[in-house]
Amino acid sequence: MRGPAIISRLRGVIALSAGLVAAGLAMNAVIATPAHADEVASESADDVFAHDLLANDLLANAPQIEEGAGWYLRGDLGYVVNETPDGLRFGFFPAAADIGDAWMLGVGIGVRLNDWLRVDVTADYRTQADLRAAGGAGDLSAFTTLANTYVDLGSWHGLTPYVGAGVGAGYLSVSDISFPAGALKGRDGWGLAWALMAGVSVELTPTWVVDAGYRYIAIDSADIGGGWNSLNQNAHEFRLGLRFLFD
Repeated sequence: MRGPAIISRLRGVIALSAGLVAAGLAMNAVIATPAHADEVASESADDVFAHDLLANDLLANAPQIEEGAGWYLRGDLGYVVNETPDGLRFGFFPAAADIGDAWMLGVGIGVRLNDWLRVDVTADYRTQADLRAAGGAGDLSAFTTLANTYVDLGSWHGLTPYVGAGVGAGYLSVSDISFPAGALKGRDGWGLAWALMAGVSVELTPTWVVDAGYRYIAIDSADIGGGWNSLNQNAHEFRLGLRFLFD
């Protein structure tokens, strides 16, 4: 019984060895024979073409980055939702304040560094907002100047979303402070200003771009003097702007 079993196993080993050798020869032929390589490439040409078509479809649907660089001017207007100032004091007592909304106007100059990065310097004025605190009333206005950086995220059907951030200086003014028994002198001063932005721009022509965006802006530690605490004030700006690009 052992003889037939051994012979059977030997046959299996020989068959396996022959298969491995044949596979090795076939692999060697594929690597070493250019004609065979060309034949394989020819046979897979349809698959490659199909893959290229799929890649082209994906690229066609991908966002397109605008090209070009250059200087631009900008102008903006917007509606401002003010947050209650922090640190406001009328007289010797902290003031639980209530503040109204306002409008803003801004101008700036900037440069597009490449197809996704731009920087600018802006100056913005925020109109007076009604301020009521501790039984009194007044007006709060602001001025900011910022250096800003933006990242354009590509264009979809002419729309280019972006995000940005800025830092600079802010000026707060509290004026026309009045109480039933009299009035207080206005106070004003400078502090640190910073902002975060997001929006979308639309190219009307090669030189004119409309910009619709949101900006969160904060003015911190404005030293308004007169024995008052440093004043902090934040706001939400909803802006519409126009940019003119130089050729």
